[in-house]
Parts: sequence; structure tokens; C-alpha cells
Amino acid sequence: MRSMHGLLRIRRLVRIRGIPNLWCAALFIGIVRWTEILALGIYTYAETASAFLVAVVAACNWVPNALFGALVGGLAERIDRRRLLLIGIGVYCALLGVLAFVALKGWLEVWHVAAGTFASGLLWTTEYPVRKTLLGEMAGARRAATALSFDIAIGTATLSLGPLTSGFLMRDFGLHAFYLLAIVLMSAAFALVAGVRPPASRGMPAPAERPGFLASLVEGFRHARAIQPVAGVLVITLTINFFGFSCLSMLPVIGSSKLMVGPDLVGILSSMTGAGSFLGLLLLTALARPAWYMRLFVAGTISMLGAIFVLSTLPWYAACLVVLFLGGIGEAGFAAMQATITFLAAPAHLRSRIMGLLVVCIGVGPLGILHAGAMAEWLGADVAIRVIAIEGLACCALCLWRLPVLRRSAL
Repeated sequence: MRSMHGLLRIRRLVRIRGIPNLWCAALFIGIVRWTEILALGIYTYAETASAFLVAVVAACNWVPNALFGALVGGLAERIDRRRLLLIGIGVYCALLGVLAFVALKGWLEVWHVAAGTFASGLLWTTEYPVRKTLLGEMAGARRAATALSFDIAIGTATLSLGPLTSGFLMRDFGLHAFYLLAIVLMSAAFALVAGVRPPASRGMPAPAERPGFLASLVEGFRHARAIQPVAGVLVITLTINFFGFSCLSMLPVIGSSKLMVGPDLVGILSSMTGAGSFLGLLLLTALARPAWYMRLFVAGTISMLGAIFVLSTLPWYAACLVVLFLGGIGEAGFAAMQATITFLAAPAHLRSRIMGLLVVCIGVGPLGILHAGAMAEWLGADVAIRVIAIEGLACCALCLWRLPVLRRSAL
């Protein structure tokens, strides 16, 4: 019965003009992102045979989150969110055209792809403070949790589709094929976002009443620290992005050097986390209740780190597939509740700024990726991610001890 209520809520959201556009745009944008990350990892390892350089290229995609996430959150309160998103997609499409031309001419080098993925990372800084916040506002406070959970489910489906696509593209064609596919998908996302008509802002101060730009950022930091559920989400987000997701950047290295498989099977391996998370998120969208939100968030984090630890000990490809799939099911709790808790706990007039701070916390990923890459060069990729997973679990235990809000059921 509860699952039927969840499906009914999704059907009602589909009828709200603009929400299906944002969901479909998320599908195309997500496929491009996760195809890019694995494709560049495969390309870099094939060109350099260096786990550390694979980590450096992967880190370049995440650096803009840390550098510009808070700034984008502040801008999103002053510039129409739809327009800001269209500008980001349009600029990225132009960049893809340049990279496709360079790749087709045979001029592509590792520094080109590193610079290109840094520039594409600028677009991803708009994901939480712009697109997801716009989606939550269009759904309304009562339906925001369902809208955002389903949106995250779409995103995690692309976490599976992207690596699958990447593996076969790199096996049969090469990196230029990714850039051409990305141009098509991002153009479709641009058209979808252009068809969105945002609601009138509610709960926002009038322009004359707003603080200055820098003052508004400081205010966002202050409120994020004071709102305990938000503070808990930010700390756990820092933990899993440094110690958890950074380890997944080593899958191309583990697949090639330890499991001895080609790009297509590396793509399938990398898709398992997304496939499991997609299944888990569909269940959570239909079944999750507010009383479970924080516990699902923490349990998802621990599940992901535990799966990485087990993965590091396995020498068999098939077993690695199963472990990553199960870890993805657990990680769905983290993925679904990260944006949902932040959106619901933040005051309406601070949502973009606090979502921007969430992007900054996600932006520690590059440091974690470099940490994983350096340890992989020193210890080997499998031993490195085992040590890092233990570090992450220890940090989670410390967070649970020091932040009581993470042990509560209600927000």
C-alpha cells in the first residue's frame, strides 16, 4: 500500500509542468558525466600507465566544486536559476565541440582532457544550488522529498549507464566518440531546460533587502553550522567524498592491473554501483518515511565504505560485480537523503547558499582522489583502497560519536 502511495506521488509530480523536463535533463547530463569520468580514466591509464595521473585527471573534474560551489550558490539567489543552468550547458556544449575536433584530428593529449574535464566540472557545480533547488521549489515543500529522491534515482541510473556506455565506446571507437555523443545529449538537455517555466520565488527577500554577496555567503556558513541536520549532512558528505567515492576512481586501475580485463568489462564493473543504487533509490522513493531519513543517510555511507573494503580483498571479477552492486543498494540511502535532508532542513531563503555549501563539501573529492592515487602508486590500488575504506569507517564512527543528530531518526 505504501508503495502505491509513492507511485501516486510520482504521477502527480509528472503532471507539474517543467518537472519532467528537469528529470529528463538530469538523465542526459548524468550519462555524459559518468561516461566522461570513466572514459578519461581508461584513456589516461592507456596513455601513461600511471595510477596517479588517472587520479589527477579524475580530480580535475571535482576541483570546481570546492572552488566555486559556494559562489554558485550565492549567484543562484541573484540570477534566474533556469538562465544560469542554460548558460552552463551552452558553454559546455561549445567546449565539447572543440575537444571533439581536437580528438578527431589526432592532436589530443592528456593535458587537453584534464583541462576539458576541469571546465566540465564548472557545470556540475550548478547541480545542487541550481537544478535540484529549482526542482524542489517547483515540487513544493510537501512533495520535495519525492521529487528529489526520484531525481537522485535517475542520477544513479546514469551512474550505471555512463560507465557501460564508456567501456564500449572506448573499446570500439575512442575518446572522440564520447565527445560527439556528449554534444548530442547536452544539446537535448539544453532544449529541455529551455522549456521550463520556474515558479515565482516564495520566501525570498526582495532585492533591496538582500545582504551583499560576500555577506550572504558568510550568513550561509553561519546558518549551516547552526542547523544541526544540515551540519551532520555536510560532515558525512565530506567523509564519503574523501574516503569513499574517491576510491571508485581507481576501478580502471584495478580492472586493468589486478583483474586483467579490458575497457568493456571495466565499464561493466564501474556500472554496478549505479545499478544497485538505482534499485535502492526506486524502493526508497516509494517507501521511505521522514522518520527514517537520517538513519538511511548514515547507513548508506557505512554500506558504501564497507563494500569498498570487501572489494579490495577479492581477486575474482564476478565477486567484485556482486559486492559493488550490493554496496550501491546500501549507498542509495546516502544518495537519496543527502539533498532531501538539506533542502527540507534549510530555510527557504537560504536553500541555494546551503546547497552551494553542499557542493563545496562534495568538492573535497579531488583531495581524496589524489590521496587514493598516491597510495595506489605506493601500495597498489587494491591495498590502497582497503586502507582508505578503514580510514573512512573510523571517521564515520567519530562523526556519530560527536554529532548526536546523526543518531536521531527525525530531522
